[in-house]
Amino acid sequence: MEQIKVVAKACCDYQPSNVAQAMDDVISQLGGLEQYVPANAKVFVKVNLVREMSPDKCGTTHPEVVIALIKQLEKLTPNVTVGDSCAGLYTKGALSGVYNKCKLTEVETRTSAKLNKNFETQTVDYHGQVLTNCDIIGAFLDADVVINVAKFKTHSFAGYTGAVKNLFGLIPGLVKVEMHSRFPDLGDFCNMLCDIEQYARPKTVLHIIDGVMGMDGEGPTNGKPKFVGQILASADPYALDVVAVSLFANPLDMPLLQVAVNRGLLNKDFSNIDFDFESWKNNFIADFDYSLASSTDSFLNLPPWIKKLAVKHLTKRVSMDNNCRACGKCATHCPAKAITIKKDKAHVKQRKCIRCYCCQELCPFNAVRFKKPLFYRVARRLSGQGKDK
Repeated sequence: MEQIKVVAKACCDYQPSNVAQAMDDVISQLGGLEQYVPANAKVFVKVNLVREMSPDKCGTTHPEVVIALIKQLEKLTPNVTVGDSCAGLYTKGALSGVYNKCKLTEVETRTSAKLNKNFETQTVDYHGQVLTNCDIIGAFLDADVVINVAKFKTHSFAGYTGAVKNLFGLIPGLVKVEMHSRFPDLGDFCNMLCDIEQYARPKTVLHIIDGVMGMDGEGPTNGKPKFVGQILASADPYALDVVAVSLFANPLDMPLLQVAVNRGLLNKDFSNIDFDFESWKNNFIADFDYSLASSTDSFLNLPPWIKKLAVKHLTKRVSMDNNCRACGKCATHCPAKAITIKKDKAHVKQRKCIRCYCCQELCPFNAVRFKKPLFYRVARRLSGQGKDK
């Protein structure tokens, strides 16, 4: 059985010299970038720019990690483009604001790389288990090879977002809302993510996780900065996510990795992952705050009618607190159209809510809160899965 190499290097902060050294070490351990990137190839560095967030919020890929990677790429090619399709509009104006806020503009001032200015999209055939065809961003199609640079953080819907989930950003802007609407069931949604990864796999040669500072709590945007102190890399995103999640939980608690096992994309016993898991236990973060959206294995194997009841009684319900400024972003991007603005505040129609938590992801005022039904709390306590704080 072919072994999948995963490497990790401790990095204590985002000082350029420290990040550069860590990046050099992980790439060297993987055999050098020349193993993955042909000379003069057009490279798209796909980062995580979920929305306008400053790097200190720890919800987006830190610019120092991106710059350290580009410095390595410059030895092989002058053709490097950096970008992402964030959760809102996929337009020049919207992305300019995101680039500025996330400090990605430093890429163009400190390296020869360019930020993506191509906002064209194209419908392609994915030939997936659940995703047949969908739009994809032109920056991916134009590239010869892609390097995926994710952020280490929690996710209110899926528990964790890392290398595989970061490829959801290949879907342009508001089409992501459509994907949540088409796949409201978490199991189907995870299958859709695997379909995207499988489509992108031939071109996506390397996956890196910025885990110097991660995010726990209510990620992917409204959690808390959390020191993790690692930069991780692999040619395989599932193996990389297994190693990353092992820092705070059992990887098989994560719905996406469960689906990957079910599809044969990941060995359940991780026996083909070339990594020192025993020594890795020394880095375990016991107080890492995360919880899954649901309380019963994400309902992956339940009949549809039971899933419907489970979503109602065994998932966290959305509510808005007094931080709400009625900006309307949650209502505009709600896949189920379950949010309305009334009397200067957003209101959620619980019967229509599909528990995708896009509202929490996009809220710029951290106004979205989760209420845990009694059955949810009881089931979590009985199941003993993950943490529920």
